[in-house]
Amino acid sequence: MITIPAIDLRDGKAVRLVRGNPEDQTVYAEDPVEVAQRFETAGVKMIHVVDLDAALGEGDNRRVIRQICLNVKTPVQVGGGLQSIERIGSVLSAGATRVILGTAAVLDPGLLRDAVATLGDRIVAALDVKGREVMTHGWKQSAGPLDDLLASLAEEGVARFMLTQIDVDGTMAGPDLELYRRAGMLTSRPIIASGGVRNKADLTQLVRAGVEAAIVGKAIYEGTVDLAGVAEL
Repeated sequence: MITIPAIDLRDGKAVRLVRGNPEDQTVYAEDPVEVAQRFETAGVKMIHVVDLDAALGEGDNRRVIRQICLNVKTPVQVGGGLQSIERIGSVLSAGATRVILGTAAVLDPGLLRDAVATLGDRIVAALDVKGREVMTHGWKQSAGPLDDLLASLAEEGVARFMLTQIDVDGTMAGPDLELYRRAGMLTSRPIIASGGVRNKADLTQLVRAGVEAAIVGKAIYEGTVDLAGVAEL
């Protein structure tokens, strides 16, 4: 399993939200490029970047994303507000290796099919889960049970899923291990875990749960995870 450090961008800064709430934000760095370079120095295999402004419909951070991609050799996966082929193309042109589709993957089957047909395993379908329901539109609307959506998206050719447990995201309350164990029984596609990681012990538990990778954000910024020691487990 690899640990993928997260950089969430808002107004050009590296921030973290609690349970996706834009009103509950902590700014951790004024220079996200420097943060990405620090992650690269720690030996990570990939960096996770989310454009919160684009996701919230408040603008975008394309310039910052481009600067991150230009200034590190580590592959970068990017998500946030990617709801058209044009926007996906702009992120890839900026240097992203993989693209994360969230609401669009669930609600726009045509876009998902086109993206998968063109880009294959460079597309990651992100499912944000509350309990066992997949949520969209900023985690406000239910799109149906996780079991059904995992199956239907796999049929569309999605090569990899990222599952975020909303209730623990940004809280450092521990990951929802049962969610990832269940997902592993429902699909043979690789799973990226996201939400709640506190420490190395949590990452070890995620290895045992069978996930391919774990997104870690707040625990790195708060210093409870030493990235250099957990880049690959």
